[in-house]
Amino acid sequence: MRIKWYHSKMSDSRSRLSGYKYKKIAEEKKNQLNNLVQKIPKIDYFFKPTTFLNEVENYESTQKTLASCSNSGTSTTDVTYIQNVTSSESCSNNTTEKDNVPIVDSISEDPAEWVINDLTIDRLLLKEIKQNIDYDLLSTKLEFGNKTRYLKKSVFYRKLLNGEQQLRKFLIYSRSKNAVFCIPCRLFGGSTKFATEGLMDWRNVIKIVKQHEVSKEHTNCQIVFLRRSNNIGRIDSDLCIQINNEIDYWKNVLKRVIAVIKKLGSRGLPFRGSVEKFGSQNNGNFMMCLELISEFDPFLSNHIVQHGNPGSGHTSYLSSTTCDEIITLITTQVTNVIIKEIKSAKYFSIVIDSTPDISHTDQLAYVIRYVRDDGFPVERFMCFLPNIGHKSETLETAVLSFLTKHDIDINNCRGQSYDNAANMSGIYSGLQARIVKKNPYAYYVPCAAHSLNLVGTCVAECVKEGLSFFNTIQHLYSFFSASTRRWDILKSSLTLGKKVVKRADGTRWSARHEACDSLYQNYDGIMKNLSLLEEDNFEKATTRCEAAGLRRQLDRFETVFMTVFWNTILERFNSTSKELQKVNIDLGIVVKLYESLINFITSIRNDKCFNEYVILAKKIKSEEYEFDKVRTKKRKLQADETRENEVHMTGSDKLRIETYFTILDRVKSELEKRCAAYTNTFDKYDFLTNLILLSPEEITQKANKLQELYSDDLEKSFACECVHFRAYLQSINTNIDGVIELSIHLRGNNLDTVFPNVDIALRMLLCMAITNCSAERSFSTLKRVKNYLRASMEGDKLNSLSLLAIETELVNKMDFDAIIDDFATQKSRRKPMSTRH
Repeated sequence: MRIKWYHSKMSDSRSRLSGYKYKKIAEEKKNQLNNLVQKIPKIDYFFKPTTFLNEVENYESTQKTLASCSNSGTSTTDVTYIQNVTSSESCSNNTTEKDNVPIVDSISEDPAEWVINDLTIDRLLLKEIKQNIDYDLLSTKLEFGNKTRYLKKSVFYRKLLNGEQQLRKFLIYSRSKNAVFCIPCRLFGGSTKFATEGLMDWRNVIKIVKQHEVSKEHTNCQIVFLRRSNNIGRIDSDLCIQINNEIDYWKNVLKRVIAVIKKLGSRGLPFRGSVEKFGSQNNGNFMMCLELISEFDPFLSNHIVQHGNPGSGHTSYLSSTTCDEIITLITTQVTNVIIKEIKSAKYFSIVIDSTPDISHTDQLAYVIRYVRDDGFPVERFMCFLPNIGHKSETLETAVLSFLTKHDIDINNCRGQSYDNAANMSGIYSGLQARIVKKNPYAYYVPCAAHSLNLVGTCVAECVKEGLSFFNTIQHLYSFFSASTRRWDILKSSLTLGKKVVKRADGTRWSARHEACDSLYQNYDGIMKNLSLLEEDNFEKATTRCEAAGLRRQLDRFETVFMTVFWNTILERFNSTSKELQKVNIDLGIVVKLYESLINFITSIRNDKCFNEYVILAKKIKSEEYEFDKVRTKKRKLQADETRENEVHMTGSDKLRIETYFTILDRVKSELEKRCAAYTNTFDKYDFLTNLILLSPEEITQKANKLQELYSDDLEKSFACECVHFRAYLQSINTNIDGVIELSIHLRGNNLDTVFPNVDIALRMLLCMAITNCSAERSFSTLKRVKNYLRASMEGDKLNSLSLLAIETELVNKMDFDAIIDDFATQKSRRKPMSTRH
């Protein structure tokens, strides 16, 4: 195959240059480049001696030239050349003015002659400062009485303990003052002689220098000196300034973004909308908040205009991706703070409870209780564990795996609190039994609030009249709430401050109390509404029949009596239940509250209180018992029987004996049984709450028993500490009521070092979880965070948003700079440089 070469024409019909022309063009480019290099001033030019006035003039002229050149399209190289020529011409034409301006670069090497200002400091830091050690130090001769002293070179060197010598670069000798100065202190506002008039005491110079170099003032001046030295004189100083400005700019952007995330997360509000675009009505709460802030913040407003809607691939830090990353960072920091506090407290207890969410996923709430450094107990939400199951084996695995993941020792667990379900509280194979096998000190404490609710469930079903009463209340609520017209009729009959009927199902005392109280307050109005509906011919027959049945049930005196009686009981139990649900409660308070309820029930179990309830009921309806309306059945007598010993009860006696006393007896029995679980545990610590009232012998006896039980935690001197602590409490004449106040006083006055074992005992007692209400409260947050609009959310995102909403206190304390630093580290694209050997 033959290849033809065409020298005259190329394939694209363009003329091909000859070799001579190529060489000529290359030579012309080379000459142009050489001329351009000659025009560019050498680096020495920028360090030539110039006056302060010339520097200002050159800077202003340079800025004007740069501005004009940028508008005209002149290159940067030409601008430099123009600046060079302009400055040289101005110097030649203004010799008279230059003579009157002091030469800045001719700064004296004598520190006593320095005029301290920013320009002087910058000029000194541009070059190495001479310490004047090479001068003839014989001229430093000073007479001290009959002795002559000289400044020695050894003063400028520091001898280390290992024999090495280190140059004191901060010292400098002044010939005019015959004194020694400290360079950083002289330049940056020191107040000692080293900064003002110089040190001339050659007798004690070494001692004074040693004291000065470790002083706080010298350290601060040295730090400022080093920071200024690192920035001044760098060729890329302008680039550093530009980078710092960029850093400040994006930090300000991120601070506003983080502030919005904190507020939205703490309220459990959704972030994203259907459209991720500024200016849209459907862009979600996150962008809406940024738009709202931008209306009053020019900085954010300009940022949104410039970077708001550029699309992917453009940095703005306003996207949903950045929002999710920051949420994860905040959650990680909050979790780390909680884990750090748990390890610092050492002793803790666990709270576990589960509930299905809106997507029918079983969520296991994990809460840990511990005592903070200030002596106050707290309960922290950790996470939701999805689909763990309800078997005790899987629950045990989940609990222990979480502790292992965060390096928390299960042997430091001193309590566990769950509800009374068999898989949790079982004494043989329940979760609490399995945890106790791992750690015998992890005592199980049933949820005090849940146990009180179970008392109500048992009592409500113990007698026929009580069961019928609560069914009637629930039926009444269902009847009125099933129709908007009936509900409107009910509301129209209410006077100011009265409540509508409430739901009475469930096990919570609060629900039963509100239902009973609403019926008691508006009993007459409800009766009138039922009569009105019963006689309304426009209503359906089933509705009129149902209204008639409810009216007849409420028209019974027994129902009125049960309303008055249960309203009093439930009010006391509801108040107690609310107190039990608080976090700042200890085992001693639980025992006292249960005992107070037992004493209350005992005090009203008599005929006098029964008659008082009857009098209150008669204010609503006349005393007509259902039992008295029915003919009494007579039993057929046998041949050898008579009716002399038969007992005939009235309606009042039947209500008092078979209902009133039976309910109170059952309540008391259930309360005593539930209270025993808390009393058995609290008896080990009860002496700590009564140190002043007990004798030293009693304190010693009980303290020794507790020390034997916790021999790995309490020292044998624990009993002596308790007796000493008793004497301390008697001497301060301050009323400290409760274990929590005792712990706070101990930590607040730094007495934990004097009574360390008492502090340990108080921490073990306070860290015991009494209720699982914190876990149940997290379910309320779960319903707000994972609603029907966000039903697909799960995993880490769900835990992150839940933690932001629940642990708001810790989230608000998080430092903006720490979050931004973590974000910058995470987003950094730098790769470590590889070293070749």
